[in-house]
Amino acid sequence: MSDFLGAVLTPFDYVVSAPLVAWHEIFDGVLGAGPGWAWALAIVGTAVTVRILVLPLYVQQLRMRRELRKLEPQIKALEQTYGHDRELLAREQMKLVRAVGFRPLLSLVPLLLLGLVLVVLARMIDAVDKHAAPGESFRRGFLSDGDAWSLSQAKVAGARIVDTLVGSSQSETTVVVVVLIAVMCVAHVIAQRQEATLLPPTVAPLGVVEQKQPVMLYVLLIAMAVVSLVLAVGVLIFWATSKLWTVGQQRLLRDEPGSG
Repeated sequence: MSDFLGAVLTPFDYVVSAPLVAWHEIFDGVLGAGPGWAWALAIVGTAVTVRILVLPLYVQQLRMRRELRKLEPQIKALEQTYGHDRELLAREQMKLVRAVGFRPLLSLVPLLLLGLVLVVLARMIDAVDKHAAPGESFRRGFLSDGDAWSLSQAKVAGARIVDTLVGSSQSETTVVVVVLIAVMCVAHVIAQRQEATLLPPTVAPLGVVEQKQPVMLYVLLIAMAVVSLVLAVGVLIFWATSKLWTVGQQRLLRDEPGSG
C-alpha cells in the first residue's frame, strides 16, 4: 500500500520541490550564513507560491457567494413553501443553487490541493531525515543529495527543521513547535470568524457552505494540535504560513467585487 501511495505521489514531489529548491537558492544567496533560515524561508516561499496558485479558485468561490446571496429571497420563499418537509426543501434549494452554476464539491478543491501539498512535503522531509547522509545518493523530485543533506542539518531558532516534537528531546524543538501550533490555532480562529462574515446565512442549512459551530471549531483546533505533534518543524512552518495567508487573503478580498 505504501509503495502504491509513493508511486501516486512521486510526480507531486517535483511540483513541491521545484519552488522549495528555487526559493532556497534565492535565500541562500541573500543570507549566505548557514542553511537554517534559508530553508525555513524557502518553505515559507513555497507556501506563498502554492497559495498564489490556488488564489483564483478562492476568488471564484467569493464570486459564487455573491450569486448565492442574490438567491436569499427565493430561498426564504422555498422555506415558507416547503418548510414542513425538510427533505423536499433541501432538494428544491439544491436545484436553485445549481441553477447559478454552484457545485458544492468544487469548493473543496483548494483545501484538497493544500492538503496534498502538505502530505507531499511531510513525506519529503521525513525521507530527508531518514535517508540523507554525506556521500549518499538521494533524490526526491528536484531535491538533490546535497540539498537533502543541507536540509537535514538546517535549524531555525535551534530546532532542526526535520525534527518532530515526539521524536526530539531538544527543548528548542518543543518551543518552536508550540509557537507554531499557537500561531496556527490563533490564525485558524481568526480566519473562521472572518469567514462567517462572508457566508450567506440563509444558504448555510443547505450544506452548500457549512456553518461552523463552536464545538466543531474546538474539535478542529485540538485535532490540529495533536497532528502537529508528529509533523516536522518544516511542515509546521508551511502550515502556519498557509494559515496566516488565509487571514490576510480574507481581509484583502473582503471588499472584492465577487465577495458580495
